[in-house]
Amino acid sequence: MGPAHAASGLAAGALTLGLAAAHLGIDRPLEQLAWVVACGGFAYLPDLDQKGSTAGSMWGPPTRALSRVIGVLARRHRGGTHDLVVAPLVFGVLAAFAASNHWSALVVLALAIGLALHSVAQLVPGDTEKTALGNLVVSFLAAWWLTRQGVVLPWLPVAVAGGVVVHVLGDALTTDGVPVPFTTWLRKKPLTVGLRLFRAGRGPEPLLQYFVFPVLTVLGLVRYVGPVRHLLTPLV
Repeated sequence: MGPAHAASGLAAGALTLGLAAAHLGIDRPLEQLAWVVACGGFAYLPDLDQKGSTAGSMWGPPTRALSRVIGVLARRHRGGTHDLVVAPLVFGVLAAFAASNHWSALVVLALAIGLALHSVAQLVPGDTEKTALGNLVVSFLAAWWLTRQGVVLPWLPVAVAGGVVVHVLGDALTTDGVPVPFTTWLRKKPLTVGLRLFRAGRGPEPLLQYFVFPVLTVLGLVRYVGPVRHLLTPLV
């Protein structure tokens, strides 16, 4: 489900901070945190393929319209956006075009923040971030502030593609599985593959969402982000 996907993306973002520093130049604390949040938000992105999805309701009409378009192109829920080859490549290329312009990159970053915030809204006090307008305003203000602080965004395509990969691998654990690459468009009913260990939202998913992924996220932040390490090491 969406919150578990976002939690897995946050964990993946935190645990890959070492690689992000070595290969993408993400080594300043604020940019490191932006990377982690972006990975978490984009791990929710493939579920925009479903009309009426909770992700599609995030900003009201704009994201509902986006969800409809993605749903048509993906052909079905857990269709094209869950193709382990096509989805990361297409979303990554689109993000690469967006990252070449300051304002479009800001929109993509705001989308990541909005998706991450939307997925964990139940854990955040208050109701502002739960409304479409509230989430929209908070997401764009946060994205604008990050870019004003000098956070550069050439790494957005990697965060987008990586988040999508994490999402697809997560869904591959569930009973519905994910489509075999390319079969969504080549067959009326695509072939699926997966470990099929549990139903979405059932089995070990709550444990992963509320304990395993948050612990991994904190450990990654403590390991790689200096200010977080100084703050939390005594507690950890």
